[in-house]
Amino acid sequence: MNEPFCQTPEDKVSTRSNVMVFGGSGIIGGAIARVFGRQGWRVGLHYHQHQTVAKETAAVITKAGGESYLYQADVTNSSQIQTILQEFIQSHHSLNVMVWAVGMGPSKLLVKTSPEDWTRILHTNLTGAYTVLKAMAPVFEQQNNGSVILVGSLSGEQGVAGQAAYAASKAGLVGLMHTVAKEWGPFNIRVNMVFPGWHLSPISKPGWHAAMELRNHTLHRTPSLQNVATSIYHMALSPDTSGQIWNLDSRTW
Repeated sequence: MNEPFCQTPEDKVSTRSNVMVFGGSGIIGGAIARVFGRQGWRVGLHYHQHQTVAKETAAVITKAGGESYLYQADVTNSSQIQTILQEFIQSHHSLNVMVWAVGMGPSKLLVKTSPEDWTRILHTNLTGAYTVLKAMAPVFEQQNNGSVILVGSLSGEQGVAGQAAYAASKAGLVGLMHTVAKEWGPFNIRVNMVFPGWHLSPISKPGWHAAMELRNHTLHRTPSLQNVATSIYHMALSPDTSGQIWNLDSRTW
């Protein structure tokens, strides 16, 4: 069930645009949700296990003048995804933007990655995206409009030692994005991807931001979370762009 966090007059509610952020209890997903909320959007905030963090983000959105609703679901469970999507559409009648910000580790060398970890990471990071996109398709097609932003990773394009399963899942997400953009283009649905750069989170590689690692960054720093979230917000609203990847840090290879 969804959990409303604010009440607003009907005339104000009717002017709101709607976004669902999957992975809204994460570092990047929460930042994205807050940016949409500050712009007055109605935010469907998905989480799986971290309800306390999701509630904190929802409270920030409400205080900033947005409107937020919490939705708990396992992204690999198609029936749960269908349920929360139906609840959102029945309550709010449309969906303008979907953001996929789900991602999990751990970081391990290939030879130390167990079959269980491999399956779990790909099932969440890649199959979960498939499950959500498939559920969203009828909504966006009926509207003949919609925008999807998938949060990917440069490791999925370049590879990173110690991230075998994670990099493979993000590489698959790149191919999925390009394919879905081509399939959904005739319905005026834009599908794009963002590489957000490194941010401290539970799945970050400890000590990654050491000076030695930052040599690959022409600016010798990682991007701020606020700038990343704001960039994603503007990219989601771009009316004529689809099938593209934006790298938001300054890494060169």
